[in-house]
Amino acid sequence: MDVNANGEDTGGERAEIHFLAALLDELMRKMLASGVLTKADMNQIEQAVAQRIGGSPRAW
Repeated sequence: MDVNANGEDTGGERAEIHFLAALLDELMRKMLASGVLTKADMNQIEQAVAQRIGGSPRAW
């Protein structure tokens, strides 16, 4: 991934992260719709990720 001279991420890196986030969101929605995961499973995943990165979890 690209960073500038100050060590900050670039537009290309941000675009890649947004693409991966959208892809993961679609995969999770498909898994929920097909019954592979429940809403409770999805919320547990969101909670674990939020704790790991220091954000707020989304509710499914």
